[in-house]
Amino acid sequence: MKEILYIQAGQLSNHIGTHFWNAQQSYFTYDEDEEVVVDHDVSFREGISPQGEVTFCPRLLVFDRKANFGTLGRTNDLYTEESTDEPSALWSGAVEDFRRDPIPKSTYQSHLNEEVAEDPAALRKAQDEKAEHVPALRATQVRYWSDYNRVYYAPRTIQALPDALTWENLDSDWQSGRELFQRYNAETSLMEEPFRSFVEECDTPQGIQLTVDNDTFGSFADALLSTFRDEYPKLPALTFSILSNAVPGHIDADDPLGIRRAVNDATCLRGLQDLSTIAVPIQNPYTWSAGKWLDHLTADLRSPYEVGAILSAHAETATLPLRCRGTLLSELCVQMNPYSNPPFAELWGAFPVLTAADFDTRMQNFTCKFTLSEQERELLCRSDVLRGVSDEVQRRAEEWQDSDAVQGALIRRSLAYPMPTSFPSFFRAPHLNADLRRTPRGIVAPPRAAPMVSSFALSAGTPDLFSRYATFVERCVRTKVDWQLVGADVDDVRDLVNDLWTLSDSFGERGSGLGGGGAGSGADDDDGMQ
Repeated sequence: MKEILYIQAGQLSNHIGTHFWNAQQSYFTYDEDEEVVVDHDVSFREGISPQGEVTFCPRLLVFDRKANFGTLGRTNDLYTEESTDEPSALWSGAVEDFRRDPIPKSTYQSHLNEEVAEDPAALRKAQDEKAEHVPALRATQVRYWSDYNRVYYAPRTIQALPDALTWENLDSDWQSGRELFQRYNAETSLMEEPFRSFVEECDTPQGIQLTVDNDTFGSFADALLSTFRDEYPKLPALTFSILSNAVPGHIDADDPLGIRRAVNDATCLRGLQDLSTIAVPIQNPYTWSAGKWLDHLTADLRSPYEVGAILSAHAETATLPLRCRGTLLSELCVQMNPYSNPPFAELWGAFPVLTAADFDTRMQNFTCKFTLSEQERELLCRSDVLRGVSDEVQRRAEEWQDSDAVQGALIRRSLAYPMPTSFPSFFRAPHLNADLRRTPRGIVAPPRAAPMVSSFALSAGTPDLFSRYATFVERCVRTKVDWQLVGADVDDVRDLVNDLWTLSDSFGERGSGLGGGGAGSGADDDDGMQ
C-alpha cells in the first residue's frame, strides 16, 4: 500500500475536506463482485473500535478552533471516551460551573440517519411506493462544516484548538501563529503521538496532503510543516494554500489588518518553496468574479459550504490518480515540475462539463484568476483529469493534447464525480440536483454524479502572482508603513521582498523564461496600495 496522510487547518479548508471525505465514503463498495475503482487504503486506515469492531476512518488530522467543530467531537458511535468536562480534582475550592447549551443536531444529520441504501433495486421499489419529497440541503441551513459530515473519525483526528479570546484577533501576526503551534504541540504531543502514529501505521507512506486557510492558520501550518520536514525530509508534501481576501493593489495604506494579511500570504508562499514538494495557491473565494465558468451553477460565492464544494470537487479530481493505483504523489510532483521551476502549480477546472464548448471556454484558474483563453499560449505544463465526460469532450481534449502546445498528461476516468446528498443542489441542469424522497423504508435518493475536468497547470500567472506581492510589499516599505502595528519587523519585510522577486524571476519556459518579473518589471502600477 502507498498511503497518504491528510491535514486540514481552518474553516474553509474543513468545508473542502468534509466534501472530500463524503465523496471518498461514496466510493466504498459492499458487493464482493463489484469492481473497486478507488483504493480506499490510500486514504483510510483500518482500526478496531473499543467494541472490537473493524473500522475504516480517514487518515486525517483536522485543526480548527473548538467553536467551529459544531456537534463534532472526539467521540462518536464507533469511539467513546470518558468525559473530560468534569472540574479538576486538583482544585478543592468552590467551583461555579458554566456550561454551554448543547448544539442541536443539524437537520441534515437527522435526515442522514433515515437514509437507506441507494441501490438500483431500492430505487425501483421507491418508484412504486408512496413518497414524500424531502427538500435538499441548502446553504442557509449549514452552520458548521460538521453539519453535513457523513464519515466517522478516529479520536486522534480531531485537533480542536482553544477558542480565541474576545480581544484576540484571529488574523494574528506571523510569529503568534507559529508560537501557537509550538504551545499546542508541547501540550498535546501532536507530532510525537497523533502525527507519528498515523505515519507508523502506514506500510509505505507516500506523503502528506495539506489544505490550509492562510489567514487563520498560515503560520501555524508553516511551523507544522517545518517540524514535519525536520523529521521526514524526503517525504513528499502537496499543499493547497488558500490565500486571504487581501488582494495586492486593493488594500488601503491605512489598513494595517489588510497589509498584515497580504504580508502573511506572501510569507506563507515563500515558506512553501522549501517546505512543500508542490504547493497550489488558491485565491480566496471572496475575490472570485462571476463569469462563464459559473454558467452551469447557481452557487453562492459567499457560502463556505458551496464554494468549498466547488474547490473540493476540483482538488479531489485533480488528485484522483493518487487513489486509483496508478500514480504516486512523488510522481505527480515531478510531473508538475518538469523543468525544475520553484515548486508551485495552479488549480484549473470546469464543473460540470456538459459539452465540448465547456472544455474550451469554462476552464477557471483558481490560483491566478485568469481564464484559459487569456493564458493558453503561456502554459508551461498541464495535467488534465477528465471524468465521466462524453466522447465529444474526450475528442476535444485529445485534440488539444495532440497539438503539443504544452508539456502535459491527459487522464480519463469513466467514474464521474460522485455527489452524495450532502453536496449542494446548485446546478442549472435539474438532473444533477438531489431528489430526495421519504418512503416507508426511509429516505431514498437516486445516486448522482457530474462529468468534470480538473487540472494542475503552470502558466505565466504564477510568476506574476509573486511579482504582485513583491511590488505591494516593496511599496509598503517605501511608504513607511507602521510595521509594529502590522506585527512585522521591517528588516524581515525587506528580506521578504527580495525573496519574492527571486521567486518570480526563477520561473522559466522550459527552463529559460516564462515572463518572470523582476524589480521594476512584470507588475502593473495598480498593484500597490490605494
